[in-house]
Amino acid sequence: MADIATTRKAVWFYNLEVALLVDGGYQVSLTATTVDEEEPQLICQEILDERAATIDDVIARLAQVLSISSCPLPYHDVGAAAGK
Repeated sequence: MADIATTRKAVWFYNLEVALLVDGGYQVSLTATTVDEEEPQLICQEILDERAATIDDVIARLAQVLSISSCPLPYHDVGAAAGK
């Protein structure tokens, strides 16, 4: 699994997949597409790939992984950093 602080540095977008399994559980997968700082290319990095018992567990796990506290910039500075 990728280091989230490193992954978040140049994330262009996230891809989230949630699948309902036959046993009633869920499979959740989260990837981030980032910019390679050495070459002009995009890189897909896996952040999360695991099972959860309920949809509430899925949401709680995503909230943990994508929490504002794990972002490199404070939430209110993101627009300013993007030049907005």
